Parts: sequence; C-alpha cells; structure tokens
Amino acid sequence: MPLHLHGRRIAVAALATIATVHCTLIHAQADFVAAVTATHPIAYYRLDATSGKSVVGSTTYKSMGGVTSAAPGAPVGAASHYAQLNGHDAYIVTTQAGGVGETASIMAWINLADLPSKANHIFYVAGESQSGNDLDLQIETGNVLRFFTASGGNLSYTPAPATLLNHWHLIVATLDTQSHSRVIYWDGKQVAADQGGGRAGKTSVFTIGESVVFTGRFFKGGIEEAALWNRALKPAEVAAIYGAAKPTGAVATTGAADTSTATAPTPGTGPFATKAKVEVEDAKGPVHLKREEQIAYMFLSAIEIIEHECQLDFQHVCTFDQMLSGSYPKGAVIEHLKFDPNKTDPNYTYTVAANGMAWEAHANPKKPGLAGMCDMARDIGTTVFTYNPGGNAGWTSTPFGNRGMEGDSFATQ
Repeated sequence: MPLHLHGRRIAVAALATIATVHCTLIHAQADFVAAVTATHPIAYYRLDATSGKSVVGSTTYKSMGGVTSAAPGAPVGAASHYAQLNGHDAYIVTTQAGGVGETASIMAWINLADLPSKANHIFYVAGESQSGNDLDLQIETGNVLRFFTASGGNLSYTPAPATLLNHWHLIVATLDTQSHSRVIYWDGKQVAADQGGGRAGKTSVFTIGESVVFTGRFFKGGIEEAALWNRALKPAEVAAIYGAAKPTGAVATTGAADTSTATAPTPGTGPFATKAKVEVEDAKGPVHLKREEQIAYMFLSAIEIIEHECQLDFQHVCTFDQMLSGSYPKGAVIEHLKFDPNKTDPNYTYTVAANGMAWEAHANPKKPGLAGMCDMARDIGTTVFTYNPGGNAGWTSTPFGNRGMEGDSFATQ
C-alpha cells in the first residue's frame, strides 16, 4: 500500500472518530435537556448566556452585576456554558414569580470558586425568598447546604470540603407540604430527608445566585441548568436527570482536579454504627481525626444543626434535654439527636450550655490520646469549632477552618 494512501486512511479514520465523539457529546446535552423537560418543570433556565428565555413556558432571565458567560460548564455536553458569578454583586433575576403550591422542587448545577467559610458569607443558590414563607436553597458559612421552606426550620446536608471547590455538582431539593416531606439530592442521590414540611403557596420572584429579600448572599462560582417545579420530583426522576449527564464522561471542573485519596471509614465505635465521611482542616491543612474523634465531631455537628434551627424558629437556643427528647414547643418541627451521646459513646463526655441566642457544646475525651472538641456560637451564623489534641478544647484552642461531613447525621426528625 502506498504510504500516502495509508496516511490518508488514518486521517479519515481520525476525523471519523472526532466526529463520533463530537456527536456523542452533542447528543448527551440533548439527552440532559430532554430528561429535565420530560419532568415538566414550570421554569428551566440553562444560563448559557447572560440573558435569555426559559426552555419551557414564557418566562425570561437577565443578569445583574458581574455575571459573565463561561465554558466548559457542567457535564451535560460539549457546548455547555454557565453563568460565572463574582460573589460581590452578581446574580440572576427571572420573571418567574410564585407558581408553587403545596409541592415544589428546585434544581441547579453549581461549581464553587470559593468556600462560604472563607468568603465569610452565605452563598445563595436559587429560590423564591419571602419573609415568613421562603423557599431558599443556599450554602452557609459552615459550608452546609440548607433548604428552607418556611415554618419548619430547614433540611441540611454537609458535603466533604475537598469535593466542593472547582467541581460541578447537581443539587435537587424537593418539598411536599401534604406529606410533610423534604429531600435533598446531591449528584442524583438522596443525602438528606425529614418530615419538616413547610408552608404551601410561594408567591415571590425566583432568583439565582442571590436572594433579593435576604440580601448579601452573592454566590461565587458557576451556576447553570436552574429549574423550578410545582411538584416534588421522585427519586427515580432525579436519578434519571443526573444519569443523562454521565455520557459526557467524568465530572468537569473549572479548576484543579481533586487529588484527595479519602476512603470510606469503617463503622463507628460504641453500640451505634455509621459510615459517614468526616473531613476537616485547620490553618495548616487537612487534620487526620481518629474514628473515635470523628464520632465526637458528628455529635457536635448534629448539635450545631439543631441549635441553628432553634435560633431561627424560636429566636433562642435549645437545651441539651430538649435536643435529646425532642420536647420542643407545640407546633415546632425541629430535629433531635438520634442517640444520647453520653450513653452511647464510650470515649467522650458531652455537655451543652445554652443561654438566649448563645450556645456552647463540648466533647471531652475520657482517655489520653483523643482530641477534645468544642463547638460554639454567640448568635446566628457565627459558629466556631475548635479542637485540642492534648485534651479538653475551648475558645483558645485550634479552630477548624474548612470542615464537612458526607453521609448520615446524628440529627433526625
């Protein structure tokens, strides 16, 4: 065979391969959009430009402040673009207002360019903010994702910090006020659920990247594929939507790839068992916690979640006894501790001091070689979590910076 002919055939084959890959990615994007629209959202904004129309219905969106269009975006196709928000004055406002009755769902792909714990403010994802009747999805300064539905506290999920920065993640949150059900899905999987309920009948404007009611919560990073439903999506529907993105390959990032090598821990100590992952950092970097210490962290983290709900719902914090028994004022839908830590954890003694809007929780080790921990707040949104490798911890101990947990929680309904 002549060399030039052989080379030409190789070139033709290469072009055919490139065309096949390109078509595959385009079809993947079409498949994702089709998967979303098949579930009948009332508004669906791809955010592939700084302004535009909903894929369904007649509503529109426009950018405010420092919003730019960037690519590549979430893993929904080769031509995927996203809205890049600067974290200072950028957000997106839509003409969608209300439209939500007794049930609702919110979806968005997000990619954090910074952590709320470092930016020192809440990152608003999307929702219809309204005082007393909110529908808000946001990441707070403890890097905790919270879903607020009014008159029922909030549902929360804490992703591992190492998985947050420069990684695309799909968030879906659902509400059913009839069954009092709330669910958070992270990358297609259910990661949190409760019977918190909330109020029906949302009426305010749907915004992305900032609340126009609870202001100053500018998201820093990328957002795309934001959608709103007037019904609660089913787990199979969420899985199908996320699954439609997978043909494009591994989850795309807008920054450095995650090189962490965290492994799933073994079940915990004591009569309870958990496979939740705990990741924490101080000013020097990642902190390796023994499994016994991770259990203590999980208990204090659960107390933190419950106290935050008490602050928001009651305008005061709750006692340790209330958190153990769930004996809150009539009508409250606040989580309680799944276990009594002082009866189930053989390695630590737990205490909680509560007064007004301030609370302080301690996990004091019962034997040498375990770190003591302290989690405390003087008002809403100023939680400080410290540890001491040599014993009991307090205000002057080493603070955790980035921290997170993935898996089940010791706070439950």
